Amino acid sequence: MIAAAGGLRIPASGIGVHPVYGAETPAVDYDAIEAFLKKATAKQPVANLTLIRQAQPSPIPGMLQVKFMVEMNGQRQHGLVYVSGTRIILGQIFDLSTQLNLTAQEAGDSEPVHYDIKTLDLNDRPPRGNPAGQLVIVEFSDFQCPFCKQASGPLTELLKKHPRDVALYYKHFPLSQIHPLAYKMALASECGRVQKAEAFWTFHDHFFTDPPIHDAAQLREQIRQWSDQQGLETNKFLTCYDNGEQSPRIEKDLADARKIGATATPTFLFNGEYVSGTQSLEMLEAFLKAK
Repeated sequence: MIAAAGGLRIPASGIGVHPVYGAETPAVDYDAIEAFLKKATAKQPVANLTLIRQAQPSPIPGMLQVKFMVEMNGQRQHGLVYVSGTRIILGQIFDLSTQLNLTAQEAGDSEPVHYDIKTLDLNDRPPRGNPAGQLVIVEFSDFQCPFCKQASGPLTELLKKHPRDVALYYKHFPLSQIHPLAYKMALASECGRVQKAEAFWTFHDHFFTDPPIHDAAQLREQIRQWSDQQGLETNKFLTCYDNGEQSPRIEKDLADARKIGATATPTFLFNGEYVSGTQSLEMLEAFLKAK
C-alpha cells in the first residue's frame, strides 16, 4: 500500500509508473487521471473524488503535480499525483535535507465535511422527537452492533430532556459481514413500520434492550412474538419479512451510507456534521448547544 497525503491509502498495484496518455492527447490528460484515481480507490469508502484540473510545477524536475480531494469518513482529504508526459506517480516526496514531507505540505490538511441532510432519503421515516427541532440527528445504525446499543441510551436521554429541540432519524447500515442477522432485523423493523409507524421505534427499543439473538430461527420466533404483542397482523408481517419486501428501503439507506463515506456504526450527522462512534449525553448536549 502507498498512502497519499491526508490518510487515503491506495493499492500498490499499478502505482509508481502508470501510462495514462495516448499519442494525440494533451500534455495532461485530466480525464484519464481522474478515471485512474477512481479505479484505485474503488474499494474504499470514498463519498466523492474531485480532481483539481490545474497542473503546477512539482519538486521533481520535469514533473508536474495535480491535486485531488476525496471525501471519506467525514473528512475532505487531499492528495497529489505527479505527472510526466505519459506517466504518473502516486506517493509522497520527502526532502532529505529538511526531512519535510513535501507532498503533505503541498496537498494541505484534511478538513471536516458537512452533508446536506435534504439529499438523504428520509421519506416515510418516522422521526423520534420534534421534526422542527433545532438539532436534526441522522443515525446510521445496525441492530446487532453493540456500540449502537450503547449509543441508544444517551440518545434516549437527550430526547427525554429536550423533546422539543431534537429530531432523530434512523437509517439502516447493517454490517452483514460481521453481523449476519442485522439485515434481517432491519427488514423486520420496516415490515412492522409498514403496518404501524410507531412500531418501528418500538422494535428499535425492544431489540436494543433484549439479550442478543444468535440465529435466524431464534430471530424469526422473537419477531413473531413481538408482532403479536404489538397487535400487528402477524401473518402479513411474517410474509413481508420472509419475502424481503422492504429490501429496497434498506438498500436506499446503504446507498446513503456510501454517499457520506460511512464505514462503521454508529455514524451520525448532527445537522449535517459527520461524527462516528458512540456519543455520551454530554457530547450530545454539546452538539445541541452549538446549534
